[in-house]
Order: sequence, then C-alpha cells, then structure tokens
Amino acid sequence: MLAGLLRNSSLLFLPRRFAGHSKWSNIKHIKAEKDSQRSALFAKLCQRMKVAIKDGGGANPELNLQLAQAIEVAKKQNMPITSIQSCIKSAQTDKSNSQIHWFEARGPSGCLMIIQTLTDNHKRTRDAIATLIKKHKVLFADRSVRHMFLQKGEIIATPPPDLNNIEEAVVDHAIECGAEEVFPDDEGEEGGYKFICEQNVLNIVSSKLQVLKYNVKSADFNFIPTTKVELSDKDMEIISKLMDKLIELPDVVSLYDNIV
Repeated sequence: MLAGLLRNSSLLFLPRRFAGHSKWSNIKHIKAEKDSQRSALFAKLCQRMKVAIKDGGGANPELNLQLAQAIEVAKKQNMPITSIQSCIKSAQTDKSNSQIHWFEARGPSGCLMIIQTLTDNHKRTRDAIATLIKKHKVLFADRSVRHMFLQKGEIIATPPPDLNNIEEAVVDHAIECGAEEVFPDDEGEEGGYKFICEQNVLNIVSSKLQVLKYNVKSADFNFIPTTKVELSDKDMEIISKLMDKLIELPDVVSLYDNIV
C-alpha cells in the first residue's frame, strides 16, 4: 500500500539505473546507487520522525508512541543511532515552520490515494504533486477519500514454527493479545500474518505476540482501506510509476492506497 515508505512496509524502493560497462565502472555505479538509495531512505525515515514529533506529542519516545514506532522502523533499516538522535534534535530546533499536510486523490477504476507531506510551503508542495498526478490519470479529491480508510495499528508477524493448528491458534492469539482481526499477509513472506488493532494499543499487542514467541517483522500505523480495488495491468503500471515519482518529492513522507 505504500510506495516508498509505502505499501505498509516502511521501506523505500527507488528506481534502479543502469551501470557502466567496465567492471570498475559497474562497481562504482552500484556503490553510488546503493549510497544514494541509503541516503534517500534515511531522509524519509527522518521525515517520519519529524512528523511524529509534530503530530504525536513531543520528542520523548516514551511519551510519544508514534515517534517510538518511527524510531523502531529506522533501527530495523539500519539507520545509525547517531543519525536518529541528530534527526530528533533537528526536529526540536527546526524554525522552518514546516507543517504536516495531507492530499487526497482519485485514479482509474476507483483507486484512491492519501499523500502525507511535511512542508514549509503548502502551495509549492501542492503544485508539485498536481503536476505529477495530472500526467498519470489522477486528480485531487480533497476531503472525499480519507473517510474510506481506517487509521489502525498494523503488526506483521510470523507464528512460532512448532504451533499446531496454525490458523485456529493464530486467531486465538490475536484475541488474547487484543487485536481486532488477523489475516494472512499476502504481500509479505510466506507464513506471515497481519494483526490489526487500535493505534493506542499497538505496542501492547506487539509485545504480547513476542511473549507468545511470534517473530514480529514490523509494527506501525497504517491507513487501511475499507474497500480495495484491482487495476488492469496498464493502469497498475501507470499508478506504480506515479507512486515512484511522488515518493521522490522531498516533501512527501508517506503514501497510502486501496489497491489490491
């Protein structure tokens, strides 16, 4: 669902580029590409922490669940602790007057998108997004999309390998841990499950699953669509390209969609 920090995974996937012809040139280009992707990923992770501080209540992760989850995601992506601390410090001393803004859009076959941004210039950001979406069969749909998503906590975890009657046991564990629903994670690795819960109990549910020997892959906040749509191959290619372009915009933090 997120493209970039997107499709629920908090990972940033950037377009590949072709390397040169010689072996040394290949090595240089591959390293440069990886360094560039790593830098872009860390920049987006830092944005998420800044959004959490502005939106979630301060720079203390013990008192700000949203920040705690953003830090946890950053750690899992091997972002250095010093970089995390530097990002939090810069958010506290930021005088740019950056604000969180949300944009909503509709595309072909009923696909919906929610775009989260952090910007000090709303018009600049809106114009940049508008330029991209108009080229990809998508239009703004302000204030008519977000009500079709639920803001929830989402945990992706795999059950212990020695579990008997897995499906029945996973449901029992979901109830025991306080999750609202659970279903197989079709987008992730085989054997994984998604546990959905209220945002304010995300850490509690995650911790209880770990006590039950689940391998928790991620625990984060998400916009979950009430209805999903399936796109044709042609439309999916167009929307995928749009998502790649959007997440490359400096002000865009996260994308959410209702695409299967």
